[in-house]
Amino acid sequence: MYLDPTLTELLRNNELPLESQLQETRQLRSRANEDLLHIDTEIQCLMAKREQVQRSLDIYNIILSPARRLLPDILREIFYHSIGRTYPLLSATEAPMILTRVCRLWRSVALSSPRIWTRLHIPLPGDPRSALNLVVNNAQALELRRQEFSKTMALRCQAVKEWLDRSGSCPLFLSIAYPFNYNPPIDNNGGAEEDDVAGPLFQIIRPYAPRWEHLCLSMPLSIYQKLETKIPLDRLSRLRSFIVSIWSLGSSLGAPLRIIELPSLKKLSLNWSELTHNLGRHRNYWYHLTDICFESPVPDTDLLELLRQCHNLINLEVNMQILWDRQKGRGLNLTRVLLPHLERLKLRESRSASPATLALYAPSLKLLHYRCPFRYEDDLGSMNERRLSRPEALIQLISNAAASLQALSIDPQTFEPEHVLECLRLAVHVKDLTFGDNFLGPESEEDVPHHDSFDLEAFTVPTTESESSTTSSMPLQNEFLLPKLESLELNEDYTIGDDKIRRILMSRIDAAQRRLTSPLRHVYIQFWRKKEEDIVPEIVARARDLGIEMKLDLVYRPFVSPYVGPLSPSFLLPDH
Repeated sequence: MYLDPTLTELLRNNELPLESQLQETRQLRSRANEDLLHIDTEIQCLMAKREQVQRSLDIYNIILSPARRLLPDILREIFYHSIGRTYPLLSATEAPMILTRVCRLWRSVALSSPRIWTRLHIPLPGDPRSALNLVVNNAQALELRRQEFSKTMALRCQAVKEWLDRSGSCPLFLSIAYPFNYNPPIDNNGGAEEDDVAGPLFQIIRPYAPRWEHLCLSMPLSIYQKLETKIPLDRLSRLRSFIVSIWSLGSSLGAPLRIIELPSLKKLSLNWSELTHNLGRHRNYWYHLTDICFESPVPDTDLLELLRQCHNLINLEVNMQILWDRQKGRGLNLTRVLLPHLERLKLRESRSASPATLALYAPSLKLLHYRCPFRYEDDLGSMNERRLSRPEALIQLISNAAASLQALSIDPQTFEPEHVLECLRLAVHVKDLTFGDNFLGPESEEDVPHHDSFDLEAFTVPTTESESSTTSSMPLQNEFLLPKLESLELNEDYTIGDDKIRRILMSRIDAAQRRLTSPLRHVYIQFWRKKEEDIVPEIVARARDLGIEMKLDLVYRPFVSPYVGPLSPSFLLPDH
């Protein structure tokens, strides 16, 4: 752009231009505006042309999309892995239903893929008369609600039939749930009235019973008994896994659970207090089971007798309790119970210690999860003077399986520190250690006294012989705990300082470099305090330098927000 030197000079001051200079400037500005308008017009034309080309390019990319070149078998595999839930829902917004609404090709492939239709959750709305917000005396409201339930279930039954028809001959995984604690109304004879909602569904799913492989039920006893009458046991020859949660209004000690008798059944999860409290009254066959989970409490006497039949047991999860009306050990057969194939044991003891646990012998145990309440040696002393009892059962279980045990989960708050140390010294092959349960309690405005139940410095690996005796809680004679430890999860809300945590973890990293221990790859610790310093980057970087990929999570318990009541200067602040 050329400017007259006199005009250029005017840019350097605020003097009034001459008339000739003003006229020349106006002419130059007019030409510049014309040039700018011409350029804008060209830009608009180019932008329109660009949009046209971009639309064409988008069309070409759609046609050339790699998804169009996927073979149906590959699409079927992708569809199968796109189902995120164990039991998919009857919902058009989730897989696999949504896969039928993308395009004609996907719909065709989805409808011809039996594997993606083998899992299903079927909710039952419950009896129309059991709704909490229903006025029973209002016959008109009851009839309207009955019609609504019937219409919904008619559509749901049709959808279930179409869904299961698409599964071909594949094994089925079904979940059927009834609203918790809803019970069908009682008739004049004291029995449950006919349920006009669950019945049609059971009739629909009955033809598919020979293909049931996994069944998960949650319903009242009366509804479950109706299902058992609709589905004879001889039609369930393929059932391998059964998860059931049952409740009832009255006593049901004589009610059987006949599905347990199926010889094909391998896995059982039972939550039915009336049955688990009286296992001795039910003569069922347990020997063929490999996985048992009792969510409701089981008496120690019944559990021990049951386990004598379960020689093939691999996984056991049980909530065991000692009956109040039985003295310690009385009426209990304490002959050793050998479980040669048991690999996973999750045992929760309630009330006082039972000698039943001491009778268990599981030499092949790989995972042990043990919880018990606080138990004291002397109940008569003051709280500060009483000592926690030695966990004989836990120590024996670890000792018997010391050669195979790889994962251990305990709550050190219920034991004395020396007892925890004794357990860890026995568990020499453990790779995965968990303390406590992963739960952050509610925030409190008060400073609650909190003390670490176990000194974490016991996990330090000393570098010299002199270091091994500097801390009383650490192992002596240059020994160290859990040389094969790879995962450490501490959920107890510790107060130990960040500097000590750094020293402990650095010692394990250096020990792994010297091949004294396995590399620590995952660490999770909860603290009952504020963060002092950010030690995570330093520790992770140190591990990475030595070729160890460590995931380190340090969670500091959140403190309460400052006071924001009516007398606070920030009260009603809009951005708060």
